[in-house]
Amino acid sequence: MSTPPNHRKTEMTRVLLLGGGGFIGLHIGRRLRQQPDLLTLVGPPRAQLDLMQASASAWDCLIAAARPDVIINAAGRVSGTPQDLFDGNMLVVSGLLASLNRLQLWPWLVHLGSAAEYGVTAPDRPVEEDAPCRPVSPYGVGKLAATQLIQEALHWNTARGVVLRVFNPVGAGQSGATLPGQAASLLREAVRQSRSAVSFGDLSSRRDYVDVRDVARAAVFATRLGQRPEEFFSSASRPPTVLNVGSGQARRSRDVVTGLAQLAGFKGSITEVAPSSPRSGTVACQQADIQRLCALGWSPHYTFEDALHDLWYHPSPLDWDAPASLPSTPLSPASKESTHEKFRV
Repeated sequence: MSTPPNHRKTEMTRVLLLGGGGFIGLHIGRRLRQQPDLLTLVGPPRAQLDLMQASASAWDCLIAAARPDVIINAAGRVSGTPQDLFDGNMLVVSGLLASLNRLQLWPWLVHLGSAAEYGVTAPDRPVEEDAPCRPVSPYGVGKLAATQLIQEALHWNTARGVVLRVFNPVGAGQSGATLPGQAASLLREAVRQSRSAVSFGDLSSRRDYVDVRDVARAAVFATRLGQRPEEFFSSASRPPTVLNVGSGQARRSRDVVTGLAQLAGFKGSITEVAPSSPRSGTVACQQADIQRLCALGWSPHYTFEDALHDLWYHPSPLDWDAPASLPSTPLSPASKESTHEKFRV
């Protein structure tokens, strides 16, 4: 594959966001549109084009229409059968890489991985990016398979970019598929119905809860790493392929629930007799070592309390300012530029 041309100095950087309608994707899209030098394009929603099942021609039409300098992949499945979770994360990356290879394109890739790829880690010890990955859930297995595909492409120089291994995001629009989202939903209902008790599973686990706005900041930060080769690629060794994104602190899951209960004004009892989550119940503690990303110039901006506040007071997804999506069908040359103008920040 040929070496990419120098970045165009007089044009905006074209960023294609995949999975822009999801929880993290909405926040990334919002952050991208705050950047005056970035032209944000969003892939079609799943109802219009399911990237897990997309044909080679559909992939090629999508990428060719966007002509991206950068691709951020926030697409993936977080619920479903074990096969859904594996295919929904691995096949998206496989399809993307294959399309780039067919089209002979070399955009900078920013792929969102997950702390679930690590599996069980040493308690009270920050996990580094080079730690062995032993996922214990189908979701973690699927995310790790996607990361490994990208790492292989990076190794053979058929792609360039970085994987952001995201720990436990918290924030506005979070669904009930996660503990924070579930806790917010149950507490809202308890307050509405004047209940005296709310029950959860075991809340003794400790996680690295990070404000989803910091995850979005990290994604935009990583977008620009490809424009800084003198810094990112300056070391004698190969540049990092994985960067942890977290707060750098491990907090009890119980703190999420009690913090939201305080915001809700809930005075009842909180019990832990409900079934625990099969997705992460076997992992007692996870804490991110974020030194590698911080050394490049990023650092967390929001606090744990900020994240809970944003989740509690903004229960609906941020679709009120989400941009329109790229069409999944080919565009004529005349219509391409006029369509892309809609995405200007």
